[in-house]
Amino acid sequence: MSLHATSSTAAEAIAQSHAGLHAGLDAEVRRIGRLAPFPARQAPVLPRPEQKPARASSGLVAWRLKRVLAFMEEHYWEPVTLADMARVAGLSRMHFAARFRVSTGVRPHEYLLRLRVERAQKLMLESAEPLAQVAFSVGFQTQAHFTTVFRRFAATTPNRWRSEQLARAPRGGRPAPHALGPAHQA
Repeated sequence: MSLHATSSTAAEAIAQSHAGLHAGLDAEVRRIGRLAPFPARQAPVLPRPEQKPARASSGLVAWRLKRVLAFMEEHYWEPVTLADMARVAGLSRMHFAARFRVSTGVRPHEYLLRLRVERAQKLMLESAEPLAQVAFSVGFQTQAHFTTVFRRFAATTPNRWRSEQLARAPRGGRPAPHALGPAHQA
């Protein structure tokens, strides 16, 4: 027998054993596929890892909120910055701003502007001061800015609001302070 014939016989023997092995594996795969709860060719659907719920955002602690609101009441006519309010609360500016908004529903500056408009309304009813003077006394730098902010909250201009309130007042008495209007309810 030649060397070539021996090697081809060995190759055939190896191929036959592999064929037998593959046939056995194929039969086993088909058997397992029948037992599996999903088709053999479809990849199993793995459960997704549970996602952590979003962290509930909490507002300012009551004593911090009280302290900041009292500070705003005492200094509303001054140029109050976010840094000033955060310092009173004992927090960083961004942390304070986020917590304040959760607690009150509005940004700190928005709250301060509303406070100034409310004080301006009270002053307009109790005195005959010109609107420019009212604007300066409650912390606005210009009457134009005061009018813009007032209109946003009260849905009318300061002059028109004052006229309407004085027209409603009983003769000889002061008009009762009126709410800011539909724009105020947020």
